[in-house]
Amino acid sequence: MKKRLLSSFLAAALAVTLFAGCGGGDDKNKGGNAGGTQGGAGDSGEGISAEIDMTEDPYTVAIQVVTLPGSDFSAYEADMEAAINEITLPAINCNVDIQFVWISEIANTTSMAIAGNEKVDLIHVATVQTLSTMVGSEMLYDMNEDNLLQNRGPVLTQLFSDILNTGEVNGQQLAVPAKIYNAAGSGIAYNKKLADEAGIEIPEKITFDQLDEILAKFHEAYPDKYAYYSGSGELGYLGFIQQYDRFGSEASYGVVLDHSNPVVENLYATDLFRDYCLRTFKWTKAGIQPGDPTDTSTAQDYFNAEKLLTVVASINPEQKLNWSQYDVEAGWAFLVEPQLSNSFITEYMWGIAANSERPDKAMDFLNYMYENPDVSNILMNGLEGVNYEKAEGSDRIINLNGTYSPMFLVAGDTSKMLIKSPATEDYLKELEEFEGAAEISPLCGYMFDDSEFQTESSVIYSTIMEYLPRLQNGMCESEEATLALIDEFNQKLEASGISDVIAANQEQLDAYLSAQ
Repeated sequence: MKKRLLSSFLAAALAVTLFAGCGGGDDKNKGGNAGGTQGGAGDSGEGISAEIDMTEDPYTVAIQVVTLPGSDFSAYEADMEAAINEITLPAINCNVDIQFVWISEIANTTSMAIAGNEKVDLIHVATVQTLSTMVGSEMLYDMNEDNLLQNRGPVLTQLFSDILNTGEVNGQQLAVPAKIYNAAGSGIAYNKKLADEAGIEIPEKITFDQLDEILAKFHEAYPDKYAYYSGSGELGYLGFIQQYDRFGSEASYGVVLDHSNPVVENLYATDLFRDYCLRTFKWTKAGIQPGDPTDTSTAQDYFNAEKLLTVVASINPEQKLNWSQYDVEAGWAFLVEPQLSNSFITEYMWGIAANSERPDKAMDFLNYMYENPDVSNILMNGLEGVNYEKAEGSDRIINLNGTYSPMFLVAGDTSKMLIKSPATEDYLKELEEFEGAAEISPLCGYMFDDSEFQTESSVIYSTIMEYLPRLQNGMCESEEATLALIDEFNQKLEASGISDVIAANQEQLDAYLSAQ
C-alpha cells in the first residue's frame, strides 16, 4: 500500500548517511541541526529534492496526539495550531491539524482512518499501537521511498543515527524513534505515604518474591485498599516485573527470556507465566487486587485517590518526572534493571500513514518538530500563560497548571526543550547518565517481519485477549482451574498458529544475529 511521491518532486538531492547498530555513538544526544530543513551533507543521487518548495500552496499535516481516556483538550486545539502555524508556515510551508485521540481508541481510529482514506499524516506508532504489530499491515509509508528520510529528514537521521534501524524492516523504514533518551528499567511506582503509614520499607531494587511479600503486608495493614491492580487485564504486566524481550502485541510473536541464549518461545507456555497467574489468582482471592476486568477505572485513578499502593511502570528520569505531576508522591522500585532495548525504543515511534497525500510534507513537519523546540514545546506543554508559566528566574523550567497533559505524546529534542518542574537544570544530565549506564540488549535493532502471518497474527492476538484478562485478574475458582485454563489457552494458541509464527521469528532473529 505504498504511495510513491509524485514524479515532479524527483531530483538530485543531498543525503545524510544512515548508521546501523543500537549501541555506541555519541551523536544521538547532541541535538545538532544536521543541515536544518534544507537537507544534510553529501550528494545522494536520485530521490525527492532536499529543497522545500516554498511557492506551492501550504499543506496541512494531520498529527495524532494520544491522550488518556476521558481527557478533552479541544479548548486549546485552535490556539495551539495557530501558534505552531506561525512558526511552520514561513519555515517549511505547512500548517498543522492536531488530532487528539484517546489511547483506548488509537488502534481502531488509525486503522479506520487509513482504510477509509481519511485525513491523517503522522501516526502514533507506540504504546498499544506498536511497530511490531504494524509491519505487515500496510498501514505505514516506507520512508526510504524516493530517499524521503535521507533527503528531507536530516535532523532525524542525525539525532537517531545509531537506533534508526529499530524502525527498519527488510529495507523499509516504517517508523523512526520518538524519544531522544530511550533507556529504561521497569518495576513499580508506589504511594510513599501509604507505604510509610503501613510500616513498609521498599528497597530501590526488589525481586518478584519481595513484591509478593510487600503486597501481602500492605493488604494486612489496609484491607479496604488495593495493593496491586491488573485493570482490564488486556495489557500484560508480567514484562514489567520480569526480564524478557517480547515481540508483537502482548508477546503474540514470542519472547526471548535470556539474551545469552536467544531462543524465541511462547511466553504463555512458560513456567514464568504460570507462576505469575497463580500469584494473581492468590492476590484476587485475598483481596490484594480487585480482579475485575470490567472495572473502567485506571490504575492512575486508584493511585491518585490513595486507594492503591503499587502501579507497574517503566522507570527512568523522564517517567519519574511525569509521575511527579500527580498529587501523590511516588516511590520507585526496580524489578528489571535499566537497559536500552528494542522494546523500550519501539515503545514510542513516529510513522507516516500509508494514505498520506503528501508524505514529503509529513516528513518536513516531523523533521522540523525535532529541529525547532518551539513547535514541540507547544505540542508537549501547551501555551505559555494558558497551560504553564515560566518558573521565576528561569527561561527553561516551567510550572504546569494541570490544564493540558498529552500523556502519550513524545515529540521533540529533549536537550533543547522546556523542562517541567520539579525537575531542575540537572535533568538533562540525569537523563544522559541513566542512558549511559544502561545495558544494551543484543537484540536492540531486531524487528520481526510479520508480513506473511497477518491472518495468524489476528487470531493469536484475539486468543490472547480472550484469556489474558481472566488470568491476570485471577478469576478462576482454584489453582487447579487456573492451570487448566492456561493449558486451554495454549491449546488455542497452538491452533491459532503461534508455533509457526515463533519458528519464523526465530529464523529471522538467527539471520539478524549472524549478520551482526
